Amino acid sequence: MISSRNTCILLLQKCRLIRSSRDSCRRAFTTAESGGGLSKAAFQERQHHLVETVDSTPTFKRFYNSAAFGLRPEPSFVEDTRFVSSENVGELLSEIDTFIFDADGVLWLGDEVIPGSPLFIDFLIKNNKQVLILTNNATKSRAVYAKKFRKFGFHHKLNENSVISPAAILADALYSVGIAGNKKVYLIGTQGLRDEMDELGIEYFGHGPEHEVESDGAFLLDIDFEVNPTDVGAVVVGYEKHFNYLKLMKAANYLQRPHCLFLATNEDETCPSPFPHVVIPDAGPIVAAVRCASGREPIVVGKPNKPAYDYIRRRWNIDPERTIMIGDRTNTDVKFGRDHGLKTMLVLSGCHQLENVVANRLNERFDMVPNFYAASLGALVMPGCQT
Repeated sequence: MISSRNTCILLLQKCRLIRSSRDSCRRAFTTAESGGGLSKAAFQERQHHLVETVDSTPTFKRFYNSAAFGLRPEPSFVEDTRFVSSENVGELLSEIDTFIFDADGVLWLGDEVIPGSPLFIDFLIKNNKQVLILTNNATKSRAVYAKKFRKFGFHHKLNENSVISPAAILADALYSVGIAGNKKVYLIGTQGLRDEMDELGIEYFGHGPEHEVESDGAFLLDIDFEVNPTDVGAVVVGYEKHFNYLKLMKAANYLQRPHCLFLATNEDETCPSPFPHVVIPDAGPIVAAVRCASGREPIVVGKPNKPAYDYIRRRWNIDPERTIMIGDRTNTDVKFGRDHGLKTMLVLSGCHQLENVVANRLNERFDMVPNFYAASLGALVMPGCQT
């Protein structure tokens, strides 16, 4: 008899094979409108043939099937992880009062709304469910998120007061320790962080492009600190496209003072991408560089870490046992929920897929195995709620 561990290994290998071919199919399908690529019918025929030819055993088909292509999955082989669709979502609704959603990869992908997500949010709000958006994206302020909700047609009650972002959590943390009016912040980050700090009167510097002087290397011996290190109370690190060696050097040297705080927005390795073959690095690699150079460990405020949960508990009345975290990443969204006693759901519309769940179980990372999974929020919209 094959052990469950060996079964997981076999499934994981086959998931990766199918996912590689699935991504190839998707790329071909996305070019169809421009005169080339696969038609929808040809795409579906190819993915069906792929699943049938890779393995025709009932166990594997039950586990993966069309879930590999972001379509409607069959019941999961993944132990303790229940498949949810429009047919059985009612059972879940009766157990949950508060729904916490990730944004990118769950509600939208970049500048495209994920079909059905506004309908599902609308249904929850009309049924008196508390809806919160917990994002690890610190590049936008809560006000910008509110504009995006309106642009994509989400319920009017979903507004900036519904949003929890690392930028807001981090600014609140700095304010609470008395940085405002006393010290300055060396900031590696974007407009979202600046907006939230401006709201609380926190002074910052260092953001935006910084010219690197091409020289014989003498600059390495004498850093031009625009602010005296004794006046810097914190180094804040998030996603920034202008990050370079000089910024890394300044951050690492400011952090040599033990009383200078080191805070980071999040440690996501990549951002969700609408194109499977394109990798979009997130804040994680930048945080890792500053950690390595400075020898300091950051306080990370975004998911899955405790500051995000504490921020929510201080501002909203939630019962952890009747709250669910829904996201597209097992190492941030699912882990956040698991670590803080919430129910969890993985949607397959963003970064992580069922192969990641299998790998987590294989590696005994049960804190990253969700209670539930679904193809997308749109797949949870019940009949009669689609207009």
